[in-house]
Amino acid sequence: MADDWILDVLADLRTFAERNGLGATERHLDQVMITVSGELASMRGIAQGTAQGIGHVGELHRQAAESRNS
Repeated sequence: MADDWILDVLADLRTFAERNGLGATERHLDQVMITVSGELASMRGIAQGTAQGIGHVGELHRQAAESRNS
């Protein structure tokens, strides 16, 4: 979807935080990515985690973030 670019930006920021030892920032960005993902899904009227975004970089990071926070 057109708005998924924001998830890629957040994923890049999270990767930067991870590589540079910014643990608190990394954890906050995980939560932000989950929140944004849910809001985008809600905005589109689809359930979060559906096959629609599979293969998209943001989707991979969302799945990783969700599994870490479960």
